Amino acid sequence: MSRSEMAIIRAQADFAINLLSNVVFEQNKPLESTILSPLSLSMALAMVYVGADGETNQEFGKLLSGGLKEEETHTYFAKQLNSYNDYKPKNYTLELANKVFVQKGFKILEEFKNFIDEYYEGKFELLNFAENVEAAKIINEFVEKTTHDKIKNLISPDSLTTDTRLVLVNAVYFKGKWSSPFDSELTQKKPFYITEEKNKEVDMMKKTSSFVYFESEELQMLKMFYSSGSSEDDEDIYMVVFLPKERFGLQKMIKNLDGEKILKLLERGHKTKVDVLFPKFKLESTHDLKDVLIKLGLKSAFDKANFSKISKEQPLKIDKVVQKAFIELNEEGTEAAAATGLVIIPLSLPPPPPEFFADHPFTFMLVKENEILFCGIFQG
Repeated sequence: MSRSEMAIIRAQADFAINLLSNVVFEQNKPLESTILSPLSLSMALAMVYVGADGETNQEFGKLLSGGLKEEETHTYFAKQLNSYNDYKPKNYTLELANKVFVQKGFKILEEFKNFIDEYYEGKFELLNFAENVEAAKIINEFVEKTTHDKIKNLISPDSLTTDTRLVLVNAVYFKGKWSSPFDSELTQKKPFYITEEKNKEVDMMKKTSSFVYFESEELQMLKMFYSSGSSEDDEDIYMVVFLPKERFGLQKMIKNLDGEKILKLLERGHKTKVDVLFPKFKLESTHDLKDVLIKLGLKSAFDKANFSKISKEQPLKIDKVVQKAFIELNEEGTEAAAATGLVIIPLSLPPPPPEFFADHPFTFMLVKENEILFCGIFQG
């Protein structure tokens, strides 16, 4: 892996944890379970980055790649997109799709069109946004098809006006089976501790098996792998869970994480026998990310923007950034709109296996080759 690719992966990991932290803890809202796709958001922003110039261009570059050359950033995303869409394992599905919807009669520069087509496989479709109900229907049908009907009504008709010129959409879908499924007969109702005063009964899956496991003074980490159907690729994609040792220490744990620490943690751990309790869950989240992105450094894009590489016809700015994400996790595996067995030979009297009891708030990430596809928190 090249130095520039490693720098982008680190910047993307930073972006993922900062996005999650800001959405969950900085919105002056009650803490709740959340699912996001940093990859989907990055891909959509990267397409806009193509058309940005001046200060706006610099803000996109810093956010998406830590300030690397723009060409290196787009080359990285193009490579990721190709690898996800071209690789077709037997046991999981990972699909990404990009599309740009343009107001009829609005002139887009050919250079922008060609770049989006070449690097982001982005198709263009002309719409009349004044007919907002029909335009929203067409956009939402594209999203529903790509996400296998898991994400519906991404764009509301009210968000489209006669001033709308472009709607850029990225959709990502994942469905996978665990390489070592949980036994549904062992699933039981158990308490999940939400706060000091509050707990609720959840369906808790149970398994004692070989997992990649690591613990520090602050947290426990567990990797649960998805099966690709090919033995050499069976550690290609996984869910990693970070469980704070302090029962209600989720915020403190996330605040102490950054991209570099996450990537180092992902390299840690070893296969060992672990007693696991893990909740079944299904989440759907909708987020307006404009204020969060401004806070993360994308300031001019929403106000005094320079998107002169998209069109010379009139000045443009971003109006809204909306993301909907979905995840369902059960004994068989995971659906989100986002391992080789090891024989352990006991040495005399072995210590009992570590316990990974996810019975209090935790954060999770769906990871492929160090790229965070989805991330979220489970709060019960």
